[in-house]
Amino acid sequence: MSRTVLIALISALVMLGPFTNNIMVPSLPSVASGLQVTFGGAQLILSVFMVGFAAGQLFVGPMSDRFGRKPVLVISLSLFVVASGLCAVSPDLATLSVARLIQALGASASMSVGRAIVRDSFSSDRIAQVYAYVGTALAIGPIIGPIFGGLIEVSAGWRAIFVFVGAFGALMLISILVLLRETNRQLMPNATNPRRLIANYAALLSNREYMGYVMCNIICYGGIFAFTSCSAYVLIELLKVSPETFGALYAITVGGYGVGTLVASQFTRRLGLNGMIVFGGLVMTISGEIIVILPLLGYFNIWTVILPFARFAFGTGFVFSNGQAGSITPYPQMAGAAASMLSCLQMSFAAILGAVAAGFLNGTVIPLAWTVFWIGPVMLFLFYQLVLRRPKAVRRGEAV
Repeated sequence: MSRTVLIALISALVMLGPFTNNIMVPSLPSVASGLQVTFGGAQLILSVFMVGFAAGQLFVGPMSDRFGRKPVLVISLSLFVVASGLCAVSPDLATLSVARLIQALGASASMSVGRAIVRDSFSSDRIAQVYAYVGTALAIGPIIGPIFGGLIEVSAGWRAIFVFVGAFGALMLISILVLLRETNRQLMPNATNPRRLIANYAALLSNREYMGYVMCNIICYGGIFAFTSCSAYVLIELLKVSPETFGALYAITVGGYGVGTLVASQFTRRLGLNGMIVFGGLVMTISGEIIVILPLLGYFNIWTVILPFARFAFGTGFVFSNGQAGSITPYPQMAGAAASMLSCLQMSFAAILGAVAAGFLNGTVIPLAWTVFWIGPVMLFLFYQLVLRRPKAVRRGEAV
């Protein structure tokens, strides 16, 4: 398989989870109405997916280190397809939430194993650039998800969305079976041993530099998901835009992230990982201030919401790909575990922050604005404390 085809396949894998979650965002009001629950109750199907997606990361990465990347992907994608069908026929919120949890577990391998395949397949001097391309796909998933979701809901109802994502998962499964060759040539028989697993995760969590890069990613993603969780309420409920229009507006916002990753891919070698992360953090900080100031001054319309958040998302594009490279590259023998820990922490924090932000919605955009306000400053502070302040840490590249 050519490198271009491999990057395209990895990109499709990485975008599967965010695409599957975000495609439901425009339909949250319809889900709430159809299942006779509140908007906050309907939002639960986003957070439940994130929790399942995060929990699965801790297992699929080490399993791919032991058994190989391809077998883990085949099993997980098969589970994803079946669970998508269960979601489509769920009669109530409780059943739908359980089905979404199973769907998320099935999708969990796509992100961490996809990242590990990058580590298996590319040299260290190219990894950051490849992660930037993959990061663009990670941005495309959340962008096109609401667009597809809005169009499908208008034409066929929100349940048809799950049929669509199930078909997409089936297409990915066939592609993996036909196109992907096993990339893990150093299988670790003890990777799933409980003691070894705990020791490896402990080694990662105790490495200040690893955690410094990880914190950058999880905090940024938390800000993006907070907007995702609340955007349907702000735009559809408060500003009265239609579901299909919402998809286009959401694409503009999260599209800032895609532009950021593309720009970052051109300057990473020149400025280095740390320089790109600091620049992205500064952009996020300035954008967060604007996001808070405008509604406090009484400016609240579609564009005072969309444009500042697009600028914030642009800043995160400089952080994600470089944060991934900084956290995963030094661990060739446990790339799956390192990628899994990153994805687990990233999704867990996002689920919590998104639920908290949605819980404080009060008929204004202010709770969401204050949630995003602190993202940039806190990220920069932690990055300075854990990475920049200390001499270059000794990275633990061997499994414990």
